[in-house]
Amino acid sequence: MNEEKIYTHNDISLSNLDALAKREGKSLEMRVCELSFEAEKITECIRALFENGMNVNEVLALLSGDLCYQGYTPDSNTVMEMRDFVVRYLDILSVLDKAIISSLIVSKLGDFGIVIKENDILDDNEPENSVSYVRSPLADEAYEVFFEELSDARVQYSDSFREACFAVADGKVGYAILPFEEKGGVRIPGIMNLIVGLDLKITAITPVFGLAGDADMKYALISKSFRIPGQDEATDRYLEINFSKNTEISLGGLITAFEYLGASVFRVGMIGEDRSKEDSEGYYSLILKDGGKSFVEVLVFLSLFVSVYTPVGIYENIE
Repeated sequence: MNEEKIYTHNDISLSNLDALAKREGKSLEMRVCELSFEAEKITECIRALFENGMNVNEVLALLSGDLCYQGYTPDSNTVMEMRDFVVRYLDILSVLDKAIISSLIVSKLGDFGIVIKENDILDDNEPENSVSYVRSPLADEAYEVFFEELSDARVQYSDSFREACFAVADGKVGYAILPFEEKGGVRIPGIMNLIVGLDLKITAITPVFGLAGDADMKYALISKSFRIPGQDEATDRYLEINFSKNTEISLGGLITAFEYLGASVFRVGMIGEDRSKEDSEGYYSLILKDGGKSFVEVLVFLSLFVSVYTPVGIYENIE
């Protein structure tokens, strides 16, 4: 039985949209060429700063105040009814400019044999081979997973999660093991507040199931610095970052940039927001999946164009 179509496209409109897409495609090609010229000049500046003994983080911090690709202003002749749409479109275009510049900088530096690595931007000093945690059957299970490759780790049991975290923050131990996610992937707020408040880093996450096999929780290995996992085609890696809700780039813009740079968004959350208080801001928590490439371009983008962000962890497969 043939069903009648409810709607038939206007062929003229489709033809016009196709022609406009081709025209915009040519315009975008020209735009990328101009961005490439910009990236070449920035790369020359970076090379000179490296030759003067500056490291990657120092160079990116110095440049971040000088690279101004802000939102573009619509033409004064833009029809008023279309103005809001055009502003939003141009804002996304500005974010893509920043992502493209970041990618081109990394690529052009590579052409000169200057390879930026994740540990050039993220502090990955190897912690002391010692750990603190509140003992329980689930925590013991997590310990066995985390330390199967780290023999002879010194264990210091704690009376509370707070005590374990402060033992890491004060340098008494290299790691802490903490319950991190409850069944269903819900983060434990008190644990996250400790990690963020003490500027600790998530270096690994593992599921634990208990003797009955039904616990379905995740535990995290926490340290003062990152422990960057190697890249492996068979293993997904994740980068977790916190952003202020008032960051200069919208959440949608950030997601657009990250996906352009090859990192897919695995999870988006809100932490620290108290809806009973009008002045409670909270912050966004984004977990990015690596998509088979390093997070270097993402980290360069963040360093150059996002003034306030906090990398919280880089770790392997949590699915």
